[in-house]
Amino acid sequence: MNWKKTQAIAGSILLGIASVFAASGNEKGIEFFRAELFDAAKIELKNQVAQSEGTALAEAFYYIGKSYLATNQLDSAAIFFRKAIETDPEYPYGHIGEGMLALRNNNAKLADDLFKKALSLDKKDPAVPVAIVAAFIELNQYAKAEEFLDKARKINKKFSGIYVAEGDMLMSQGDIGGASSRYENAIYFNPNDKLAHLKKARVYKAINPDLALEILLRLLEIDPSYIPAFAELGDVYYKMNNYTKAIEAYRKFIEIPGVPVERLINYASLLYFTKEYAQSLEIINKVLASNPENFVMRRLQFYNNFELGNYTLGLKQAEKFIQTGPQGELIAQDFVYYGRLLSQSGNIAAAIDAFNKALTIDPEKTDVFRDLALAYEAKEDFSNAIVFYKKFIENDKNATLGDVFNLGRMAYTAGRQEITGTPEEIAADALVRKNFLMEADAAFAQMIERSPDSYLGYFWRGRVNFVLDPETTLGLAKPFYEQAANILAAMPEGSTRNSNLVESYRYLVFYYYSREDFPAAKDFAQRILDIDPTNDTALQVLKAIK
Repeated sequence: MNWKKTQAIAGSILLGIASVFAASGNEKGIEFFRAELFDAAKIELKNQVAQSEGTALAEAFYYIGKSYLATNQLDSAAIFFRKAIETDPEYPYGHIGEGMLALRNNNAKLADDLFKKALSLDKKDPAVPVAIVAAFIELNQYAKAEEFLDKARKINKKFSGIYVAEGDMLMSQGDIGGASSRYENAIYFNPNDKLAHLKKARVYKAINPDLALEILLRLLEIDPSYIPAFAELGDVYYKMNNYTKAIEAYRKFIEIPGVPVERLINYASLLYFTKEYAQSLEIINKVLASNPENFVMRRLQFYNNFELGNYTLGLKQAEKFIQTGPQGELIAQDFVYYGRLLSQSGNIAAAIDAFNKALTIDPEKTDVFRDLALAYEAKEDFSNAIVFYKKFIENDKNATLGDVFNLGRMAYTAGRQEITGTPEEIAADALVRKNFLMEADAAFAQMIERSPDSYLGYFWRGRVNFVLDPETTLGLAKPFYEQAANILAAMPEGSTRNSNLVESYRYLVFYYYSREDFPAAKDFAQRILDIDPTNDTALQVLKAIK
């Protein structure tokens, strides 16, 4: 295939794109390269090699070489640039590639000769001198870059690639505003210049995510299947904490082979944050297969394994991470998950140490109070358990009514502990036990206040007050069991509802029977039998009343 004939055809199809990009089959790989997705570009273009010939094949070789050059694999780059020249000596870009290598090797004379050769092969395409500009930008040789930009302007000053290259040069010098302006110029001259849109979005990604999002959505209107846009879109949504949309964008991007590791890390992190633990772990293991010491992935690996219930494996990974990771880079959450895994293994003392270490690193990490409470409960150290659960509920905005219930349940369990020892020890323990029960009663009272239509607060206050007044002398539990029974009776039948209702009625039977109010006792005994016809307590009470 003759380069100049093909170039003329391509030029009529799409202004500003060099070579036979619009019709060669290499377009996707070239887009990956220009978007700096170098590994993806190599994979895509190598797949095209077997299907190409002539200039299209030379083009594939050139961009493969450029991808190797971008990742400093100079020997491989040299092989593919040479293949591009051998395949089509009239294709100017193969010579440009070898010129870039010559510059890297400090052979300015050879580079100059090769660039002149490239320019001589096509004097009417501004993309040729623009391609040379990139070589000088990489080496911060801005005067030389400007020289070739002038050559491009003389050919066609409206060529959008000129302004993209100028933007790149200004970005390399830290002039963000100037770079953005040049990318905008490129879009003005070619509204469909996808690379200009992409690079402009990158300028604003960190400083104005909303504007970056607007640019990217416009870019996807130009080409809804433009993969590099989804990578940037995922980054922007990630920065905006819109995790659902970030995942949606990344999913479209990571389907391509050769995804950059940093994007995989972001994707795995997003999946973890959105509780898609199995998928997150799948991506993590993919990264660790080629980069086993990746710090962030090793961290999220044991986080995910805990969430998935893989406690033995997660603990092994956490121990290695804590022991071998740079101590200055360990965060409070590392020790929280380490402590949780230790708790699951039964090593409660070590778990408590880990949770306290987390609080040392970050005293504001109030969710750790809950972990400490549960660990102390496992040790049956109820005093500490209650102290930390109360601190959690008082200080953590994520504390729920379920946590209030758990605090009450924990204190109730502590208050019902068996008392043994000398009379003095029994008296002291009885006081401690009563204090636990009062903590439980306060927690369940809070439940009633926050959820008055639920039976739980009333039912459990009934239980607590029955322990405080086991002979029903004061009838402390009566109003709570009565209210619980009223709510339970209106609920659909079920095993939990029925058993709790029977318990409420049983107390009321006992209460009224002890006061010789036999009609009331009989009524509640009959209600029990309506639920459980063989209930022994109810049958005995009815027999005694007769």
